[in-house]
Amino acid sequence: MHWSDEAKDIFKQLMKNLPSSERQEIKEAAQPRAESLAEEENEDEVSVEAAILAVIESTPNEYHDRLRDMLAYHGIDPEDYKAAFGE
Repeated sequence: MHWSDEAKDIFKQLMKNLPSSERQEIKEAAQPRAESLAEEENEDEVSVEAAILAVIESTPNEYHDRLRDMLAYHGIDPEDYKAAFGE
């Protein structure tokens, strides 16, 4: 499945902020999840929203604060993803 340029960029940025020891495992879980989310919405490409949701869902809770900080850094309100963070 095709990823939008913006989705690829935010995915890479969020991955860079995670510990290198966890990164590959999270990436391997998040990529297919993002594509699944896009398919559920009948989209033909992965959106920024799907990429962010997939990364949050695939990341262990102890790293969620890092993701929140990174989202805010990129001008994305982490509050928009409260449900994905399990709040």
